[in-house]
This record gives sequence, C-alpha cells and structure tokens, in this order.
Amino acid sequence: MDNTYKPYLAEGEKYYPGKPSGIELHSGRNRIEVQFQQSLDPNIAKYVIYWNDRADSVITLPTAELGILKTIIPGLKEQSYNFEIVSFDKLGNSSLEVIKSGKVYGTTYESELLNRGVIIGNTLAGLELSFSGAETFNVSTEVTYTNALGKTATVRVPSTVDTYTIADNKGKQIELKSAFVPDKGIDTFYSPSVIQTFNAYAGNYQATGVFHHPDNGDRNIDEAKVLARITDEIVQCNLGDLGSSGYLMQLKVNGDLSVTITPAGATPNIDQHWGPSYYDPATKSFHLFYSYNTAAPRKVEETITLK
Repeated sequence: MDNTYKPYLAEGEKYYPGKPSGIELHSGRNRIEVQFQQSLDPNIAKYVIYWNDRADSVITLPTAELGILKTIIPGLKEQSYNFEIVSFDKLGNSSLEVIKSGKVYGTTYESELLNRGVIIGNTLAGLELSFSGAETFNVSTEVTYTNALGKTATVRVPSTVDTYTIADNKGKQIELKSAFVPDKGIDTFYSPSVIQTFNAYAGNYQATGVFHHPDNGDRNIDEAKVLARITDEIVQCNLGDLGSSGYLMQLKVNGDLSVTITPAGATPNIDQHWGPSYYDPATKSFHLFYSYNTAAPRKVEETITLK
C-alpha cells in the first residue's frame, strides 16, 4: 500500500499555506465583490483571485488584523463566473484553491425587470396606491407625481408596504420605477419607468340630497356610491337613488370646475338648467342639480362626497 504514495513523497512532504474561508460573492453591475476571511497563517504574503480559467486574476494583500477582506472586480461581462482564491506564502508556496461561483448582472438583466403592479384609487386622505406582491430582489418602488404646489415630487415605497397614500397629489398621472438589489448585491437595478394615468375623481363616495318626484313628492337620498372610471376624465355612478333600476349618469369635471352630466344606462336624458353643478376640490365633493324625463321632470339635488 505504501507504494501508492511513494511518487508523492519522493520530494518530501508538501507544505500548503493556510487557505481563506467564508467566501462570499456579492453581485453588482458589471462587477462583483469577493469577500473572505483571511487565513490565520502568519506567513501569508498575498491572495490571488482567479477567474476565466485563470486567464484573469487580481492580487489582494493581507492586513495585520487578519479579518475579512473585500475586493471589487470591475469591468466584467454579464454572466456567471467561477472564482478561485489561492493564498501564497513568502516562499511562493500556494494553498489549495477555494472555488466559488457567482453572477454578474448588467443591462440585459435590468431590461427584463418589471415594475411592481399597483391599483390607484382616490380617498379623502389622498391618492391611494395598492401594490401587488413584490418580485424577488425588489426592494422599493419610486413613485413620481405632481404635488399640491404643482411641482414634481418623488416618494420611495418599500417592498414591504402594500398600501401607500400620497396626501398632496394634484396630478392625473404617476411615474413608477421599481428598484432591485440581488441577494447580497452591491448595486441597485431599476425596471424601465412607466407612466400610469388615472381618473382623479374615481373612488368611493357618500351621496346625500333630495329626489323631487312630480307625483310622489320628495324623498331623501343617503347612500354610498362608487364613481367608476370610464376614461381618465369621466366617471359613472347611479343617478339619484335609482341605481337598482339601471339609471346611471356620467360626470365630467371641466376646467372651470363645472360638471357636465351625461345620461347612461336606462337614463333617457339629463337636463341641467335647474341650477349649477360643480366640483369642490376643497371638500372633494360633487354638487349636482339636474333632472331627467322631459315630459314629467324628476329633479335631483345631491352632494356626492369622497369618503
């Protein structure tokens, strides 16, 4: 059995310097950070990090503290790599190599990232953003909007937050851009930004008022209403308290804050000559005065206020 080992012992026992341990690779944008715990061997003179089958390498020197060493390797192509870390002593003896695989990211990875999905709604507290579940490595989403001063503002919503309210939004669109950091990564990657428009008046409201019937007299209106988005400018809801009968109306807020009411569903016509209909941005409420049915007008006075 000893003959098996004779070729290896002919020149005496080989000495191997202490090798590094605790290797970690931290991915970045066309670069990678190699981190390891230095050997306690006092004779170590340098560490060499090899990649591309040892065609490329970089040298890093030990420190007196013998703690963790971090080396960033820049200028790498976007792909997976095998890194070999070898320690050398002052006599040129080399340790056994330690091999670790890692990935470098770049423009291809970034171009395939998707923004975190969001549903936009209006509440009395402000613009409500309801986010879908976050994708892997998603850390946050930047939301750019127009604030109450008419200036562009940006908020960063962490991936751990599902619902976020922007209290001072005054615009009709937001720009979304989600940020991603690979596991233990050293760089942030961003999905392509997208513009998402919305109707600034869609949401859940409470309606109060009076329905004037020519034969049956007056009755109070007090019901919840959903103003549903038809376009970015038009919402639709029940007419008066006749939603169960299929009577609907569409509302459009004009530049002077007057409101144009258009019949929808079973509603035959709308007459707005009875008085002004307008939107009050301070209270986020519609003040409407209109009628339908030309032959025997049913007049409606109602205030529809955002909840």
